[in-house]
Amino acid sequence: MQAGRDATLRAAQSVAFLVAVGVCLTLSLGFAAGMLQRSQSPTSVHWNERINPNEAPVASLMRLPQVGVARARAIAAHRERAGSQAGRPPAFKTADDLRQIKGIGPAIVEEIRPWLQFDDPPRDSNEP
Repeated sequence: MQAGRDATLRAAQSVAFLVAVGVCLTLSLGFAAGMLQRSQSPTSVHWNERINPNEAPVASLMRLPQVGVARARAIAAHRERAGSQAGRPPAFKTADDLRQIKGIGPAIVEEIRPWLQFDDPPRDSNEP
């Protein structure tokens, strides 16, 4: 009788193990597909999603692709040194101006270009 219970227990453990492996593989594939989708450049970005590097805080700059804490802080520091204050021209007029920041080259500029805004969003023609 004990041998029958042991065999049943082993069978149940084997089935549980196979189910757990299946769940793990399914979740892994789902996460991998999500990461692949997020790593691709957006086809269109709305104005309210764009970031102005002349005004955005470090936390907002970190939302840009390939921009972590160090690059975001470097952008903010450059902006402060260049004097993006009242009466002075903005530190960044175009996306290419961000190439002045160490670690930001042509490839990163092209990747973040759709996410950047340097002027006011277009106005609705019905607004005064």
